Amino acid sequence: MKIDNHYYDINFGTSYRKVVKPSYSLGDCYEASTCFFKEDFPWKSFFDNAIKKYENTSKVNIFSLACSDGSEAYSIAMLLISKLGLEKAQKYFPIIAVDFDKKITRNARKGFISLSADDELKINTITNNQLNKFMTRTDKSFISDKIGGTDNRELLTQFKLNPILQDKVVFITEDINSYVDKIPNETNIIFCRNCWPYLWKTAEDFAQKLSGKIDKNSYLATGSYDFLLCPMTIKDCYGFTKHNKFEKVYIKS
Repeated sequence: MKIDNHYYDINFGTSYRKVVKPSYSLGDCYEASTCFFKEDFPWKSFFDNAIKKYENTSKVNIFSLACSDGSEAYSIAMLLISKLGLEKAQKYFPIIAVDFDKKITRNARKGFISLSADDELKINTITNNQLNKFMTRTDKSFISDKIGGTDNRELLTQFKLNPILQDKVVFITEDINSYVDKIPNETNIIFCRNCWPYLWKTAEDFAQKLSGKIDKNSYLATGSYDFLLCPMTIKDCYGFTKHNKFEKVYIKS
C-alpha cells in the first residue's frame, strides 16, 4: 500500500499490514489486519440503528476507505442483505471500496477470498447461517503467512464469491487522500477504520475534507487503532461529534 509516497508491507494471506513510522512519539511500528466482521465494531447494533434512520431514504452511499481485500465491504453487504433481504437492501448498493494498492484491488475484483475457520463462524453467526448463500467453497486451502508480526499461522480456505455478493461491491484503485473529494456531500456511511496511522502526514487535511462529506444524515466509522492519529479522537474538531450510542462512530455536530 502506498500513501504519502511511503510504502507499507502487505501480507495477502491475512490482509496484514505494517507501517514503520518516522515518529518515535507514537512508537516505531503500527500493525493492523483485516478480516470479516472485525470484532472492534458493533456491526449488528450499528446497522439496526442505520436501517431505522434511513427507512424513508431512497439512496444511501456506503464507502469503505483503505478497503484492503474487501472483507469489510463484503461484511457490510452480507449484513444488509441478511437483515433486509435483497430487494430492500438495494438502496445501499453498490458499496464503494477504495484502496491505492493496484495488486490488492486487482485480486479483489477476481471474486475469490480466503477465509479462516473463525471467519466462517463469524459470517454464519451474524448472517444467520447464510455463508453458502454468499460464497462457494473451493477445494483450495493453504497456511497463512505470519499474523500480526507473530509466529502464528492459520489454515485458510479459498471461496468464490457468488454474484449476489460480488456484484454489490465496486473496487476503485486510488489514494483515499484524493478520492475523498469525489464522495457526495450527503447521506453517506463512510468506513475509514484502522487506517488513520497510515495517514500520519495528511491526517489533519484528510479530516478536514471528510468533514465536508458528513452531513446530519451521515455517519463516519473509525476503528480501535485510530486513537493513534485520528484528529477527531485527539480533539473535538472539524464539526464532528461522537455518536451517543457508538464509541467509534462520528456524526455531524
